[in-house]
Amino acid sequence: MSTSLALPAKSSAAGQKPMLEAIKGKLSHVNQMLLLAILASAVACVLVLFLWSGSQGYRPLYGLKEKVDSSQIIEVLEGEGIDYRLEANSGQILVAENKLSSARLLLAAKGVQAQLPEGLENLAKAPIGTSQFMEHARYLHGLEGELARTIMALEAVRYARVHLAIPKRTLFIRAEPEKPTASVLLELYSGARLDESQVSAIANLVSGSITGMTPAQVQIVDQAGNYLNADMASGQDISQSRSKQLKYTHELENNLIARAESMLNPILGRDNYQVQLVAKVNFNQVEETQESVDPNPVMTQETLNKDQTNGNLALGIPGALSNKPVSGKKGKKEDNQESSLRQQETRSYEVGRSVRHTKFQQMQLEGLSVAILLNQQAAGKEGWQPQQLQQISDMVKDAIGFSEARGDQININSFDFVVPEKPVIEALPWWQNEHLREYLKYGIGTLLALLLILFVLRPLVQHLTRGDSGSRHSGNKAGDKAAEMPLEAEPLTQAIEPPQLALQAEDSKALPQSNLPPPGSPLTVKMQHLGLLATEEPARVAEVISHWMKDKNRD
Repeated sequence: MSTSLALPAKSSAAGQKPMLEAIKGKLSHVNQMLLLAILASAVACVLVLFLWSGSQGYRPLYGLKEKVDSSQIIEVLEGEGIDYRLEANSGQILVAENKLSSARLLLAAKGVQAQLPEGLENLAKAPIGTSQFMEHARYLHGLEGELARTIMALEAVRYARVHLAIPKRTLFIRAEPEKPTASVLLELYSGARLDESQVSAIANLVSGSITGMTPAQVQIVDQAGNYLNADMASGQDISQSRSKQLKYTHELENNLIARAESMLNPILGRDNYQVQLVAKVNFNQVEETQESVDPNPVMTQETLNKDQTNGNLALGIPGALSNKPVSGKKGKKEDNQESSLRQQETRSYEVGRSVRHTKFQQMQLEGLSVAILLNQQAAGKEGWQPQQLQQISDMVKDAIGFSEARGDQININSFDFVVPEKPVIEALPWWQNEHLREYLKYGIGTLLALLLILFVLRPLVQHLTRGDSGSRHSGNKAGDKAAEMPLEAEPLTQAIEPPQLALQAEDSKALPQSNLPPPGSPLTVKMQHLGLLATEEPARVAEVISHWMKDKNRD
């Protein structure tokens, strides 16, 4: 009786090696290259997705110019287990976008805040034996820090730096002594802006802290390099500053336009009129002094003095003869009379005089020019009547303070207004939506993982395990049939059905083995062949025998 034996494939690692070699033999070179390309593409996609998802969604924890201790921030983040990154160029600390708010709150709770400029507390750090120069330098530095802290208390100011230049006092008297000066650099919040009054307040704040300093000696600059107090530092008033003149004129025109619109809006509606106004303002500074004299004088003082003296004068030679008595003889009669006259007359007159000093108003309004445009469609089919236009004109004149004596002008016209097209707000592209991009990132990752599993890993595993499972299945069936057949009577090939013979033939082609004896060979030849197989591959023969024993025990 002829017997043929079919051995199952090995389950050990030694049996998988010939199976892999058989699979490689089946695959052509093109298929191998295609498989390698697919694997490389899948690995590249996974790496790109990993890097992209890791680099997206990180935002700076603080601004670039915020003075925060980075070591304290890193210590807190590491202690709380929050992932962070350091920006290579600027050194900023980056955290995930979804953890940005919680990280800031955590740092604020831990006491990590922006560093303020050092104030006068640095004087306590001075060691013993510090020179007078160093003490003065520390005092100036501390005073600058205190002023910077005070300025930073303003809502619009994020950070401030102050530089003081205080001259050293001297005993020598100078014609023009040196005055202290100050420079202030302001870093404003995004969108914040200081008006003129706030800039003036900062200048007065700094100058009031230094003895002998005036606001004109304080220079204020913002982070963009804008000179904020240029007019104040130059000492120009509104008659010399062009910017102040334009600002005043613009404010005056807007105020008058608002008055006119407040009267027209309830009657016509907001979209049925337009008002424009031009104001002519005289910024010249004029002073006038006038002196007038009264044509009718007034006498305020009069003095009259008149002296007149008449009498004999003593004649002769002074001496004895003059003292002799007059003789009885009548001599020649001499006419010697004394006379004196003095007259003085004084009169004072005052003339009426008046002096007037006039300083004219500096921002004097010299004229207005008003233009009003009405919508013709708002008047209906009949249009605007002259009486209606006159009423509107009179109403606007009273509202803005119109004066014909000043030369003001007003003009009212009506036309059909063009309906403006409503601006079309384009929707934000979907790829620019941050929330959608966040979900898209995870969706793409999941999709790539599924594609990798379905189209790469799954076919590869099936392809690698196909030969192993087929060989194991055919070997098990052949072993079971061989165990059921008797070894002495009839040939084994007669009891095996054609499908089982086909499986044995396929297994014999797939696995290397010795040449089987032809069907119908005597039993001795088949036994010799079995002995040869047992000698060459004892493990496989032992596995077949174990299968037979299991089946026998099962029966």
